[in-house]
Amino acid sequence: MFDYWRSKCTDSHFPSRGDIQPAEIKSLLPSLSLYDVKGSEPLQLNVRLAGTRLRDYLGLEITGRMLADFDLGDQRTYWEAAYEEVLVGARPAQGVVQMAPWGKPEIFQFWLRLPLMDADANIVMVLGHDAFLQSEKARALVERSSIRTA
Repeated sequence: MFDYWRSKCTDSHFPSRGDIQPAEIKSLLPSLSLYDVKGSEPLQLNVRLAGTRLRDYLGLEITGRMLADFDLGDQRTYWEAAYEEVLVGARPAQGVVQMAPWGKPEIFQFWLRLPLMDADANIVMVLGHDAFLQSEKARALVERSSIRTA
């Protein structure tokens, strides 16, 4: 996903939503999500679209809902920092987190969040890609995880 997104960047701009062509990334569609930026103070993101794999792992449909609607427990600060990296830091972010807030502590979510710009070079959307794995190696990563930027 990252390589595809990078191929759509220009020397001075991140891609726009229109640059991302679903037909070019068909195999990734179930794992993709799109978030509309509704505000930054406080952070307000609306889930415009969430792939079926997200629904399967989260156990509910999140399309059309605000991220603030979800009880993320002690991970709320983590996720706010992740989206802040993308929106305020104006760069991609990635990480791994345990699915504990969703009642699945044995599953790990490897995530990537990528900024999308409008014609005025404002970050107005975030493109997400998520993979879910059950792994002891992932447990070790989470125990020393941080948000990483590209």
